[in-house]
Amino acid sequence: RVEAAHVAVVGLGGVGSWCVEALARSGVGALTVVDLDDVCVSNVNRQLCATTSSVGRFKAEVVAERCRDISPRCEVRPVLEFVDESNVEAVLFARPPTCVVDAIDAVADKVAILEACAARNVPVVC
Repeated sequence: RVEAAHVAVVGLGGVGSWCVEALARSGVGALTVVDLDDVCVSNVNRQLCATTSSVGRFKAEVVAERCRDISPRCEVRPVLEFVDESNVEAVLFARPPTCVVDAIDAVADKVAILEACAARNVPVVC
């Protein structure tokens, strides 16, 4: 059942980066990792994807590579976007997930994610 799951993780900072790695190590079959931000030096002390060699790279791409190294059978799709009301449908439901993890800060964007998922009965962890 875990191998059949597709989890979308929105926000790859201090919470999201750790969550994605735990999901990959748990055997989740597919992950969509969403963030437009790049890794900054100030992220190194708290974000799993942040290392000196990843500074300046997109978090979604770094996290995707790391997940593929951890779990080669996991299908990982990096999405270089910030989710908001205007793109939540396209970003999250291009390939519908079985669950969404909301690890972003902006309240209005959290509401957009929650409303879109509620309309489709997709559970959200926030």
